[in-house]
Amino acid sequence: MSSKAVRLLVIFSVYLMVNGNNPKSQRTLLPNVLVLEVTGQQAQFTLPCLDSTAEMKGILVENIVWMVNGADTRIRGNTFLVYLEESFGGGNYTCYSEERALLNHTLVLLQQVGSKRDLNCTAQNYDGGFHCYWKYPKQSLWTVALVKAERLGPSVEDTRCITNASGKSWTSFSSEDTIIHCDLDRAVAPNPGPLYYSPTALDLDTGGNGTTCRETCPQPEETQLLRVSVCVYSENFILEEYSNVGFYVREIVKPDKVKIEKVNATMAEWSYPESWSSPHSYFPLVSQVVVRKNCKNVETARAETMDRYSTSYKTKILCVRIRDPLYASQWSDWSRHRSVPMQRSKRWS
Repeated sequence: MSSKAVRLLVIFSVYLMVNGNNPKSQRTLLPNVLVLEVTGQQAQFTLPCLDSTAEMKGILVENIVWMVNGADTRIRGNTFLVYLEESFGGGNYTCYSEERALLNHTLVLLQQVGSKRDLNCTAQNYDGGFHCYWKYPKQSLWTVALVKAERLGPSVEDTRCITNASGKSWTSFSSEDTIIHCDLDRAVAPNPGPLYYSPTALDLDTGGNGTTCRETCPQPEETQLLRVSVCVYSENFILEEYSNVGFYVREIVKPDKVKIEKVNATMAEWSYPESWSSPHSYFPLVSQVVVRKNCKNVETARAETMDRYSTSYKTKILCVRIRDPLYASQWSDWSRHRSVPMQRSKRWS
């Protein structure tokens, strides 16, 4: 931040001491990570350096100095008045003693009111793992601050989330002894420097990303919904939150594609995907078969047993997809097989 920008920040802060409003709400996302919900109107927020008398022991208030995003502000004291307007005001706020000993640091993120976005999730099976993905509104350099997965029990407010040292995975613990671990699909670690708090940064050349989660003790018969929340922030310290209203794994199961193993003049055979839950007698699948040039006309598809279909010598293209017949879950993607029909012998012509 340039010295001119710092001077403007100070002027705005003094102005708002008299004329400013407070943020609509505030919450602690993680230790040293504060989220302020803003409406786009001018507002102010008083950020403390040290909270208690014990922390202040031996430190004179006038000897506390502040830096914003690594730049000196020439502001002294135990509090810093943060000026907020639209996308301005977020950043890394650090306070030091006069001897430059670090006292505290806070990453301030701004979230627009009503800015939550949808998060989509799928599961390959019932073994406790699932994948959630999101798409950013535009390409940029983003940082994933938090991935939180939890079972919605009566005491869900007690759920704790821990970030590992690399900033690439999170583990959620609830009072119901539910443990869910989530890892980012793809991440590029930043080089924030010694003065910054920063989790993992993502260089999103595809405009989207995801996380893979696993429940250590999956419920055999689900009675509590799962909810996943992902919080990311931009280079301007604007927070985007992706979440869902809650789901059961059985609602998001989408099996992998089948492997068509054998097709001849009378029979086509395929097998369960290797990733599907076992035993298969307890986790059955039903197939849908289309004999056409493409696999799009599902209106004419026929429901069959899981692993075979009667064909004729005229069959050239066979399309198969599967799903769990016990719940209205998703169909797998189509498996497509193109075969050369057997030629009938001339003696039969």
